[in-house]
Amino acid sequence: MRNLLWKEWHEQSWKLAFGCIVLSALVLIGLRARIIADDTMVMSVCFISIILLPLLAGTGLIPSERAEGSFESLIAMPIAPWRILSAKTLMGVLLCVGPMLVVASISLWIAGDREMSRMDMVGLYMRSTMTILSLFFWMLAATARLPSEARAGLVAVGVFICWMILTLGLNSASMPRMFFVASPFAYVNYIENQGRDRSGIWLIAMIQLAIASMLWICTVGALRESSRVGE
Repeated sequence: MRNLLWKEWHEQSWKLAFGCIVLSALVLIGLRARIIADDTMVMSVCFISIILLPLLAGTGLIPSERAEGSFESLIAMPIAPWRILSAKTLMGVLLCVGPMLVVASISLWIAGDREMSRMDMVGLYMRSTMTILSLFFWMLAATARLPSEARAGLVAVGVFICWMILTLGLNSASMPRMFFVASPFAYVNYIENQGRDRSGIWLIAMIQLAIASMLWICTVGALRESSRVGE
């Protein structure tokens, strides 16, 4: 397992650096220049992060291996597919969470309690991070069988757009709350509308965790099918 984690770090660490540098530069310049209000700047950075980070993390873990021709060698190793996916998932989670921790720290350092309270700022970054992780698992499962990062990127963008449209439809229609909280965007939309409703937070977290678990199991199944084909 340690060797798998090191392999993923060696291959994916540049994406972590890229995400941290781009988002940090954006929030640093924006909050220093004060061209727009702090809350608008922070929300803009969160929105960009929700678009960028799950795409970086979800599309480059398995399709890149297939494109480079190393996937067959990887699944041919005497390692259970779930262990391979566990290492890739841990790296993907780091790619999603790491940049958000960096930009949240910079935002609190520069603008905490200036125009936006620290608690509101932390809450917005936390909700955005959870949205990013939910989208990551959707994109990971949707792209596991694809042969290239380019195709995986298109599919991942499609997943993002479909969930945005579906979320807007569920939000505007008279739908039961249970349907709406299944959306990856429920963290940043539903909770924003409901304030500090702790029951809503836990409901969303449990449903999203269950969905992520099912998507992860489906991805393991895709790897097992690939290993059987390789045999």
